[in-house]
Amino acid sequence: MSGNSRRSFVTEIAIRHGRQVRRYLAARLANKGDVADLSQEVFLRLLRVESHDKIRNPEAYFFTIASHVLYQETLNRATTPEPIDMTDPAADSRLVSDGDPAAQLDLQRRMQDIDRVLGQLAPNAQASLLLHCRDGWTLEEIGTRLGVSRSMVKKHIAKAVLHCQQCLKDLE
Repeated sequence: MSGNSRRSFVTEIAIRHGRQVRRYLAARLANKGDVADLSQEVFLRLLRVESHDKIRNPEAYFFTIASHVLYQETLNRATTPEPIDMTDPAADSRLVSDGDPAAQLDLQRRMQDIDRVLGQLAPNAQASLLLHCRDGWTLEEIGTRLGVSRSMVKKHIAKAVLHCQQCLKDLE
């Protein structure tokens, strides 16, 4: 199939259903600013289709692609952890005055809580979280070290962050 034929097919779909797919995405996204990027991804995926003439229902196919793009975006957001500060917890101790035993005791308790929560994690999740957040390793470096894929490292980190956030919230 020629590139011109493919482009004209996508152009026709865009004219007929472009507005509908943008509304479809906007209704399902929390951040309306992502609609343009995701609709562009839908069109790019449609442009990659080799045999558009074999598609029986182009509108249904188009919205199926949109659903897949939306699902992938939701999955990416769910597995991408929010940044957390895992800098040296002992740095907090330098901010606590030597003469305030209550503040030192509170800091010691918080550090023990963090240590206990991290100890509850599966070994790969704990290692992934610490290597990434504390030591600054990339997902690829962690994956190589642990013998897992980059996406598995992302999942480990996301689960670890969620677990830590929930446990530490319960402790407060």
